[in-house]
Amino acid sequence: MSYYFIVFSSRSQTLNFFKILIDYGFKTSIINSPESISSICNICVKFLPKDFEAIKKLIINRDFSSFVGVYKYDYSTRNGIIKKIF
Repeated sequence: MSYYFIVFSSRSQTLNFFKILIDYGFKTSIINSPESISSICNICVKFLPKDFEAIKKLIINRDFSSFVGVYKYDYSTRNGIIKKIF
């Protein structure tokens, strides 16, 4: 059981990317950034693992200067595991 999330250091770029994903029809939401991920912005964009490749292309094709990374959160274990995947 897992989900993916995108971290930006800019709140405005986080909200901008969230709107882009909504406009493209992705099922997404804004969540609080995990404490273990160092970022100035305390929110991130959550999305489904099945959408990773398409969302990765959107990130690559746009200039997000505050992009920090894409992470996978696996909550099948008691404490959960966060791993940077892009």
